[in-house]
Amino acid sequence: LIINFSKGLTWSVCLIFAVLIPLSFSPWINSFGTINLGILLNAILLCFGVGFAEELIFRGWLWGELNLILGNRLGVVFQALIYSLVHIRLDLNFIDLISLLFGLFLLGLVLAVRRTLDKGSLSGCIGLHGGLVGIWFCINSGLVGFSENTPTLLVGPGGITPNPLGGLLAIFSLLTLLYFYRVALASAGLPSSGALKASCKGDAP
Repeated sequence: LIINFSKGLTWSVCLIFAVLIPLSFSPWINSFGTINLGILLNAILLCFGVGFAEELIFRGWLWGELNLILGNRLGVVFQALIYSLVHIRLDLNFIDLISLLFGLFLLGLVLAVRRTLDKGSLSGCIGLHGGLVGIWFCINSGLVGFSENTPTLLVGPGGITPNPLGGLLAIFSLLTLLYFYRVALASAGLPSSGALKASCKGDAP
């Protein structure tokens, strides 16, 4: 479990660096700061709390149920689609909303790949998902300062506290991950993970 969690956490760090490194050579990051113990503790709680809760629901229960209803191939797609739609934000304009939903959809597929690679274990998904939430919370809490004119399509909607999943840098990074792990994604339709085996047997995932 610890190894899988560490692999997922490593993925999250790589994805965040894929967004920050190009921006560090641009004028849109205007400061690098520090965080206090309170912010760090909140980030850790978010990492485990959000990561565990959402992965248990979406890559655990929901994915297994969708496999039973729609079949394994459609199940993996619709769990990612529902995951993205649950996080819809009505305060965004149309373009920002579509780009954010698309980024969330891709993340849902990447998390499905992570669980497939971990042979059904959710710990890698928790590490990946929780790592993204916790680390980006630290970034938005003063670790990195974004300028107000940072292009939304590049780094994501949210102004000086952007959500990177709606930006082109994160979307490109997620698409790259899916490309390199396309074989694992294809195998998500096979009974190779704990959730899928349980679904094939009619048991709870």
